[in-house]
Amino acid sequence: MRIGRIMATLRCELELHARNGLYYAVGFVLLVTLAVLAALPTAGLERLLPAVAFNNLALTAFFFAAALTLLETNEGSALARLVTPLRQRELLVARMIALALLGAVHHLALGLVLLAPGPSLVLLALGVGLAGALMALLGHYLAAGQRELSAFLWPALPWLALLMLPMIADVLAWQHPILWLHPLYAALTIIRAAVVPVAWWELALGLSLALGWLGGALWVLPNSIADSR
Repeated sequence: MRIGRIMATLRCELELHARNGLYYAVGFVLLVTLAVLAALPTAGLERLLPAVAFNNLALTAFFFAAALTLLETNEGSALARLVTPLRQRELLVARMIALALLGAVHHLALGLVLLAPGPSLVLLALGVGLAGALMALLGHYLAAGQRELSAFLWPALPWLALLMLPMIADVLAWQHPILWLHPLYAALTIIRAAVVPVAWWELALGLSLALGWLGGALWVLPNSIADSR
């Protein structure tokens, strides 16, 4: 992969976000989230952060990535890109980074309200970024080649439900070794470490597995998208 092409594509991605109002949408989601949390009892409120983060990332990573992909397909820019030097993997990296950064900044703003400044905010941003990156990759993959929202939405909903399983386990305070097999449980562990004590080995394992899932997705998905076309 060429770093220069990725950086140029990342700049275009950020401009695409601004042009299509994604930053306004994230700001609105942040305000709604704060309003909902303000209506709840303040004791232990920060413990809801992992669940809130996953719920928000379903929109700001998974569906945003899918929406951008559908937009490009209908505009014809996805087809035009095939004759440029930009590779599918480089586009995925740029889109993944852009949406992961968007999610991290979004939840840093939320974390500043609920958490004291310190290492916990770093863990929150890291976990959200890793989870958002994986969600964005899957959203892009499921929407690639589709033109209609309905053609993407119905096959995507079962996948989204599967992605949300770690969030449900966290809300129920259910922990089991089998959960580590889920692609997003590692990132959830890092997010959880921002609000409750987590063993050092869980953090190390979480970071290793999250990076491994990201690397595997970036290795497999571009070829799968190319084959589907």
